[in-house]
Amino acid sequence: MLDPVNHSRDPLSATDDPANLLSNLQSRARSLLDEFRAYQAHLKSYNKQHEVELRIFRRGVESEVKSLERITQKSTLASEKGSAFQEKEVEKSPQLHALRSSNLSFFEAVWDVAKSSHAITALGKKIYFPLAKTRNKEGPNDAISTCKPHPPKGMVLVDIVTDNGLEWIKVSTISEKRLLFEMAKEGWESYADFSDDSGTDNEEGSSKRNTSKLELVRLAEELQAASKGVRVHFRYVHVRFVLPNVHEGVLDDVDEFLADLRATGVAVQCGLSPKDTYTIKQIPNFDRMLPAIAPVPLTDTINIDCTILLALISDISHLRRRDMSAGCNPTSSTFHKAIQRQIESEECHPLLPEEIYSVLSGRALECTAHAAQRMREIVQCMGTTSERTRADIVLGEGPFGGQPSSGLRRAFAEHSIHAVPDQIQFPIKVVDFGADGLFSPRRNDSSQAALRCNDFTFSIASRVVSVMPLTAINSSVFLYGWVRRIVTLTSNRAVATGLLKTINELLDEHEEDESAGIDASESFVGPHIYICDTARSLVGKTKSKPTEQPCVEHSPPDEGDS
Repeated sequence: MLDPVNHSRDPLSATDDPANLLSNLQSRARSLLDEFRAYQAHLKSYNKQHEVELRIFRRGVESEVKSLERITQKSTLASEKGSAFQEKEVEKSPQLHALRSSNLSFFEAVWDVAKSSHAITALGKKIYFPLAKTRNKEGPNDAISTCKPHPPKGMVLVDIVTDNGLEWIKVSTISEKRLLFEMAKEGWESYADFSDDSGTDNEEGSSKRNTSKLELVRLAEELQAASKGVRVHFRYVHVRFVLPNVHEGVLDDVDEFLADLRATGVAVQCGLSPKDTYTIKQIPNFDRMLPAIAPVPLTDTINIDCTILLALISDISHLRRRDMSAGCNPTSSTFHKAIQRQIESEECHPLLPEEIYSVLSGRALECTAHAAQRMREIVQCMGTTSERTRADIVLGEGPFGGQPSSGLRRAFAEHSIHAVPDQIQFPIKVVDFGADGLFSPRRNDSSQAALRCNDFTFSIASRVVSVMPLTAINSSVFLYGWVRRIVTLTSNRAVATGLLKTINELLDEHEEDESAGIDASESFVGPHIYICDTARSLVGKTKSKPTEQPCVEHSPPDEGDS
């Protein structure tokens, strides 16, 4: 993770002892590695270790530690042989050069910024982006190729991805002195020399400016270009530079450089370097650094898809393996292979207590009539006795109609090996929502009015429906959540990701067509969709006898129709 824009090193003055410097670096490196490993353990304790990219940062820190260990071994070996450096030899020793070239201060700076961040999803991430189109200097008939060329791509390294992916942070430990040196290396007497050249209109001047920009400015432009290819919750990623060793209001040239850096569109944070942070014992708030529990902000009301309704009532979610399907052996060919995989997954990671209950607790629960009807059809076709009972409980139907929430929770717990949180608000309210004609100019009701309150959102939503035809149940579920501006909880990944992808593509098209004025996409309100990666089906009936008409098994919830 050695970064060319980080030129700050741990300098050794003429009076410093290399042995003291080595000891100091080792102590700091061990402290950093210990904190980082504690953070890794914290992630694992919350089962979040796979949600945060750490490989680049981890390898960088471990490389620094190993490098210091090698220097220690060489120094120890030299001492055992009776070799001692003379004062003149100290400055020439490769060990001393390695110590001075240590990149440890950079990793410490990244870690300090990370500890003050929240919802981290990566420490070190490679971002690829298409390079800007360059003018073809060849003649129109030169280098003609029948192969379709692949657009060239550039790569830039982001040090921290935070706010659940919404912000990229680039840390540079460059100092003000080094900045001035970089300016002098370009042949500028002051940064104003470069600014004066920026008014040049000819092509040669433009080319010269592009090659003479300071490296951090070029990096900021690349990050901004890369950020325009990534949307999180329909918004472009924000880019922030953190320069802990640079202060504003001290040197005019540095201030002009910072203004130029901000002119690229990135946010810049300066002068926040903690003094000797390696000597200050801090207790990192690892909870704040954890990725958010939900990929989208949860709303007071949750719209539940049919796939989640099935997960709520399935025997797989509530019974031990030996108790499923009235004593039938779930490892036999009686069950579909996908069902067997779900049983194995449930034994390792119970879906309801580990994910679903935390999303539903304390929130009003709703589902559309289409989703409820689809669940009833599947239950009637292939549900076990206990699955049918749970279906009546969660909807408050049949013998459980009119019962209070506490009574429904108690009845639900009686049919499960898992405790049911007191905050679960059964029954799930069934809402009669029709998506048909939602975008028709002749329709005028509260549902359409909710979308029409933002003309741009209404326009995008209507185009989504025309571009991506949805089945009746999927239209009902996903458009209802969008209209109500509430989170839709689903494990139907295929439809959900397809919907989000289509929306982002339409937003990109709009931006390309937008010639001037304020970008309307900033006011766009998209659907809030929580995609549960784990699905649960009903266990299904045993195989039918040849003379019996078999029940058609429902497809796994994460494929196609809900």
